[in-house]
Amino acid sequence: MSIPIVDSHIHLFPATHLPSLAWHGPDNPLGSQHSVDEYRAATASIPTTTSSDSTTPSSSTYYLRGFIFLETDRISSLDESSATGGWTNPLDEVSFLARVALGEPLPGEGHTASDRALCLGIVPWAPVPAGPEVLQRYMALVREQTRTEDVWRKVRGARYLLQDKPAGTMLGKGFVEGVRWLGREGLVFDLGVDARQGGLWQLREAVEMMRRVYDGVKEEERVVFVISMSSCLPLHIYNMSAFLLTAGQTTSANQTSASPSRRRNRSPRIPTSRNGRPSSLPWPPTK
Repeated sequence: MSIPIVDSHIHLFPATHLPSLAWHGPDNPLGSQHSVDEYRAATASIPTTTSSDSTTPSSSTYYLRGFIFLETDRISSLDESSATGGWTNPLDEVSFLARVALGEPLPGEGHTASDRALCLGIVPWAPVPAGPEVLQRYMALVREQTRTEDVWRKVRGARYLLQDKPAGTMLGKGFVEGVRWLGREGLVFDLGVDARQGGLWQLREAVEMMRRVYDGVKEEERVVFVISMSSCLPLHIYNMSAFLLTAGQTTSANQTSASPSRRRNRSPRIPTSRNGRPSSLPWPPTK
């Protein structure tokens, strides 16, 4: 049996794009090119067989089906024409991914025409806190950068990284309405918070934001949240689930809804108790 592996969260950037990364610096350990060529080399060690008994050949084989690309925190701003960033760098990133998906590399980008099948999904940066009107205008530009309908269909959601933003960002009216707009468009929202370094207040604010986003919204228009569990390592997994399920319907990055094979506007079910009501789980988490 052949078992496909889909990498649900990767970052790519050619060396020529390093100056456009908000976190890049000469001493940053990640401050070097992350190309598809390097990705292929790093994933070449995927086991071709698996077995609980090393002396017995296995009938199962693994193979890399492809990846979901997540935006890499380019220098940007909510205002399109802002001198502090604007939208140029994130849109350049989308254009780069379009070249990967179309198999049309520029010299030095580190990918080839044969790599185009690897790009299964794209989750670009988006000015979510600016609200629906601005978000709609930005996503129209994203669509232009993808160039073809086939590549545009790979755009499965959006991300606005929150781990380094001030308290209250997620609760602004523009942000809440922006996330709701994504739901109406059948796009997921990738929630990037960091409880480990930023503090648990980020999770509390995320839960309140989810409540506001879902309040009064039709089931078919509810956005799906994709949550990076790696940012919550200090919490026991049960307590993490308990915390998040109080907000509503969510999904982890290990079960990403950004897969192109999934209906865009379908939300996972909330686990329920025997009486059919949502499970009541405590906060703060207990040991």
